[in-house]
Amino acid sequence: MPMSLGTVRDIPVRALKLCGLTWSGEFLWFSEAVSSRIMALDPVTGSVERRIACPGVRTDLTTLSGNLVQVVGDNRDLRVIDPDSGETVVEMANPRPGHVLCGLEATRDGIWLGYEDLRVLDLRSAENGELLDSIPVTRPIAGLTVSDRFLVYSDHRAGTINLVDVALRRQVASYDVAGNPTGITWDGRRIWYCDYTTLQLRAIEVPGISGT
Repeated sequence: MPMSLGTVRDIPVRALKLCGLTWSGEFLWFSEAVSSRIMALDPVTGSVERRIACPGVRTDLTTLSGNLVQVVGDNRDLRVIDPDSGETVVEMANPRPGHVLCGLEATRDGIWLGYEDLRVLDLRSAENGELLDSIPVTRPIAGLTVSDRFLVYSDHRAGTINLVDVALRRQVASYDVAGNPTGITWDGRRIWYCDYTTLQLRAIEVPGISGT
């Protein structure tokens, strides 16, 4: 049985369908599918500081070279957005057409993409989309983030946060959390996740991740 982790911070948000979540170093950016917007929340005050229109919001969100990248539309394509102007920089096709892209996280090594139906984590080049690596996982993926040595993904239905050791190339831990997590991010100390059920951004401290 997975170990249970309680939250250490809960921030209610005005939303109906929480999707993606990413950390910019200043804000928690989260996406919401009913209003089709991406919003920047100050984790200290809990207030929303920015709102960006993004038609077709689906699943996860990340930051890449100062821009936001959101999964959009029925095909689960990738839309790159300038957070200052709100304008679309470019839109790229889902690298695995027809499959359910749900997790997304940009790193210095490339972009990790997590597929709910395939239960696989793909690492692709941020420059040309070339597939660099693939790691199978045991659970369906709802959201994805990366810490210093782990890939961390959420399982919405089971209500778990799961750790994959990149060096070992396998899942090493699973934790029950409150609610049903979708988008997920790491701020360098805590894991934050969108709780789809209670419409909150919630933080947990996960054993083994630096800063906890």
